Amino acid sequence: MRFTRRAARGGLAVAAAVTLATTGAVAGPQASAVEACRSNGLCLYYNTGFTDMHFVTERTGAGCWGLNAFGLDEHVNSYVNNLPVTVYMRRVNWDIAWSIRPGGSSSNSTPFVGEAYVCT
Repeated sequence: MRFTRRAARGGLAVAAAVTLATTGAVAGPQASAVEACRSNGLCLYYNTGFTDMHFVTERTGAGCWGLNAFGLDEHVNSYVNNLPVTVYMRRVNWDIAWSIRPGGSSSNSTPFVGEAYVCT
């Protein structure tokens, strides 16, 4: 029984080597791990796919924060809103650039632009 297991492992290694040699396929680096957002928080990420979290808050009705202080000025590329309120992304002139409904999320919000402040 022991010999069979080793042979099977060896066979897999040989098959992998043959596949690599014939196809030239090499496994790429693992993708960055998704950073989970708190169950009662708002999380803003620098990158798409919920990676590189730069901002998180659990406060509502607290006012607004300047995104440039968090390295996110016009650069919120994914978000999760677990707050019970709508979040408003505002432009420099305080007009609403876009908003996030309660429970809303996007793994790729790069089409949205103009955000300078986040208000809960």
